[in-house]
Amino acid sequence: MASGKLSPRQKMINMMYLVLIALLALNISNEILKAFHLMEVSFVKANQSLTDKNKGIMSAFDAAMEKKDAAGERARPWAEKAKKVQEISAKFCKDIDVYKSDIEKAAGGRKELDKGQTGLAEMSKGDDMEGHKHYLGTDDAVKGKGDALRITIDKARTDMIAVLKGVKDDKATMESFEKTTAFKVEDFKDENGAKKTWERDVLGHSPVAGVMAMLTKVQNDCKALETDILTKLAENIDAATIKFDKQMAVVISESTNVMSGSSFKAQVALAAYNSTAAQRILVNGSPIPVKDGLGEINIPASGVGSHKIEAKIESIDPGTGETVLISAPIVEWTSFQPSATISADAMNVLYIGLDNPMSISVPGVAPSATQVSTGAGITLVKLSDGKYKATVSAGSKESSISVSAKMPDGSVKKMGEMKYRIRQVPKPEAMLGQLGSGSYPKAQVSAAAGFVYANLANFVFDGVKFTVTKYNVIFVPRRGNMEEQAVSGNSAAAIKNFANKAKAGDIILIDRIRATGPGGERPLNPITITIQ
Repeated sequence: MASGKLSPRQKMINMMYLVLIALLALNISNEILKAFHLMEVSFVKANQSLTDKNKGIMSAFDAAMEKKDAAGERARPWAEKAKKVQEISAKFCKDIDVYKSDIEKAAGGRKELDKGQTGLAEMSKGDDMEGHKHYLGTDDAVKGKGDALRITIDKARTDMIAVLKGVKDDKATMESFEKTTAFKVEDFKDENGAKKTWERDVLGHSPVAGVMAMLTKVQNDCKALETDILTKLAENIDAATIKFDKQMAVVISESTNVMSGSSFKAQVALAAYNSTAAQRILVNGSPIPVKDGLGEINIPASGVGSHKIEAKIESIDPGTGETVLISAPIVEWTSFQPSATISADAMNVLYIGLDNPMSISVPGVAPSATQVSTGAGITLVKLSDGKYKATVSAGSKESSISVSAKMPDGSVKKMGEMKYRIRQVPKPEAMLGQLGSGSYPKAQVSAAAGFVYANLANFVFDGVKFTVTKYNVIFVPRRGNMEEQAVSGNSAAAIKNFANKAKAGDIILIDRIRATGPGGERPLNPITITIQ
């Protein structure tokens, strides 16, 4: 600021600016510095959670590629894209670690942890305003690494989203990801309309404790984008359009095991199926009825034994235009004597705290002659014939349900048994209205601040709800003192009050969230909102 030829007035303005910065640095309270550190710790934990989630998605890709069939080949190109996304994300996070390490050293490092204490230590001089400012660059005349940091962030985001090229509706998908991701840096204008940059005016004018929290948040945003892209790539393994160049006949049976006294039923179709494709179908050499392109098989079952179905469909060769018979793979089905059928209406998992619906029956046996017994930890209540609800208690990871039938001679015969895993209901995600952690305009945050919800997305049971019972909200303005308020219930009125007076760059942290639902009370992950 003192370089070059300056007027006395400009020199005075520059001096006043320096004095103002010094006063701001002196007025940073320990509470604000502590809040910054807690935010940094929260982001570090969230980063690890996203890393673990991404590893799980990649494991699914690896498992899909191991299949020695067409499904494995379909998975391969998407898995390669997924690995590229992970490579970009990992390199970016590593680059940011270098920035954090350099800034940490420039600010005097971190405090030593007390004996027995673990985790991330606070910065030794969390209120330092100078070391990172010179490191990042203060203005156009004094260049630093802030410009390179911005370029690094923009390039990583652009490269990651570019991997989506080739997915279904890729152009719209890429535009949506670019618009909604929090993994970006944006400039803003102050109260006087002057343009302010993220790398100089946000990072450069923040204490080093805040800078470390914001850089860790940038890594979190990168990890979150990585998760979203990996998920989208996984969805496209079977979403891609397949163009068929060959024809194949298939037999679609209701069951390959048929109880004596009932019938084997199946449908025969030409894949890819078309309602007008098949007009003449032969099964074991004899024609069968055809309706809307589907051949209907109905073979009475008797006794116990194995049977074969050889089906052929009359079609037109796409290459020559001649009539051909397309053979389906031979299907075997078995007729058998009555046995038990036990199934969970959701899956072979029973959830603690829920009424798990069950369907239990023995084909050919009257409900009154069916006897059901349960293993440890399962309580079964009969609702109607064949319908039950199962409740389970904590303590067992696995249990079973067995079914017996009372025979006409009075004897009891065990007909079947099914093992079930016992699990807790998944942990819900805290949401402010429809908003999760991220960067949003002030008006959007204020409009969303009706209630804090516990969102249980994509859970197999409909209607399962968690209710937020309490939380703490911390308002961390870029300038001024931090404010905190404890809230009982799920009303977001306190959050709305903070949002209404927030300015660009201010942070609202919703932490210590507790929710009640199946299985009791649960702690939820915090929500961090940055005002755009």
